[in-house]
Amino acid sequence: MTGTERREYFRIHDRLPVEFRKISADEFSKLQDFIRYNATQVTDKLNEAYFLKERMIQTESDQTSIFMGIINKKLDMIIDLLYRSRKSDTHHKRLVDVVISGSGIQFESDILISENDYVELKVVLPVFPYPTITALCRAVRNVAPERGGFHAYDTAMRFLVINEKDRDLLINYVFLKERERLRLLKESAS
Repeated sequence: MTGTERREYFRIHDRLPVEFRKISADEFSKLQDFIRYNATQVTDKLNEAYFLKERMIQTESDQTSIFMGIINKKLDMIIDLLYRSRKSDTHHKRLVDVVISGSGIQFESDILISENDYVELKVVLPVFPYPTITALCRAVRNVAPERGGFHAYDTAMRFLVINEKDRDLLINYVFLKERERLRLLKESAS
């Protein structure tokens, strides 16, 4: 790392589903308060799933109703994902290799996003129950190397607006993946 390069957050390489669309400055203004002050709905589901065993479950019917509630929320999430995929042609969905941290994301796409464009970005984290992190970003870099006649844009975006709970969830995921990588390195060295 050079003396001028300072990182705010640790970053990892991963393959994640992303959904993005360019937005105008007016849309950015309209969306920023909603995104900043509303955490992803799945955050509550994470607490339900991980801390279910710690709850005092009195009877079998209590346990059944808790599991039915979790299943109901999962079905709502699936229906929402299916509905969104049909209703909007402006969102671009990709499963891509990313470099991600708590401050931004970098990935390759066939969609041109110019420097300084505003982007609404959604990233699905592959941990149960698959939370979707939503952020408003600004494209900070866009390089277009040509590879055998195919144009792929290497785009880097900085998170300008993200809910802090969602950022914490993303940072926890980054640390989880890094611990997993280090463990695999240690096991392969032995």
